[in-house]
Amino acid sequence: MKEIIIAVSSKENISEDIQAVAKQLIAEPKIVIAAGKEKDVRNTIIDHASNFFLDVNTVLILIDPSVTLIDELKGQLEVLKEKISVVIFSTGTADKISEHIDGKIMVIEQDKEKRLKGKVRSLLQEHTKKMTDKAFDLLTERIKDESILESELTKLIAYVGQKNTIESKDIKAIVGETHEENLMALFEAFQKFDKKEILTVFENLIENGQYILAVHGYLVNQIRLLLQAKDLEGLVRENVEYPVFAKIFKKWKEDIGLQSSEKRRYLAYQHPYYAYKLFKVSQKISKRDLLAFFEMLTTLDAQVKRGTKYDRVRMEYGLLKV
Repeated sequence: MKEIIIAVSSKENISEDIQAVAKQLIAEPKIVIAAGKEKDVRNTIIDHASNFFLDVNTVLILIDPSVTLIDELKGQLEVLKEKISVVIFSTGTADKISEHIDGKIMVIEQDKEKRLKGKVRSLLQEHTKKMTDKAFDLLTERIKDESILESELTKLIAYVGQKNTIESKDIKAIVGETHEENLMALFEAFQKFDKKEILTVFENLIENGQYILAVHGYLVNQIRLLLQAKDLEGLVRENVEYPVFAKIFKKWKEDIGLQSSEKRRYLAYQHPYYAYKLFKVSQKISKRDLLAFFEMLTTLDAQVKRGTKYDRVRMEYGLLKV
């Protein structure tokens, strides 16, 4: 008898976790995500439960469903788990969900460094390879996006051949600076409102194998930082020079006293000069427009995960609207 998976994740990492869990269950999963309005989640579950011709590679993902809904559709979920893989993601704890339906609980590591180490170790063990500490440090420095980690490691393993240990020189030879520089170029074009350059860089990223959700994740983080920078407008005058900004920024960082393992998501943990550049950009864009773009990215996130055929077009449209 198959089991329903109850996976505990976080909102910050759920995109990567959905892909990772689905691939653990099915080599080439067809992911269907049910999230958001309860009516939509209910309809997705019912439609799949009543379908006699489901693709066996389907992985049905439910994100934070209410326990009321789980109680209501428990029968359909029990039927579905015998046909396809069913994963219930909770961004809280598994306790409430497991009280209402039986399932195998999977608590996913949320610390970024530990997550990367775990994935690298697992892939290396699978191919009976080792990696030096320097090589690992360089790998994680060059690869920030978990979604491309496996493909880059696969290339590395093929490159070293019979050699047992992957060294930093192997990383330098095979793993480029990934797409980080191009992602920065995309944001710089975004900063200048250069729509032609935005499209050129975006097309280059996609044509060179960058997964659209990686571009999406980068932009989400940048917009989040810009919204945080908007909050500084009351503390910093409009045409402030960098030395003055740096002093104000340091005091602001000390005052808020954030503690987080995901420091890249918070303006307070950025380099002061980078925070200054973000602050200057935030002054050129209204909070309403930033929120509108953030909403577009959120909508696109759901559409891409459901398998929309138009994810590239929708992303281009959103970039041009800014």
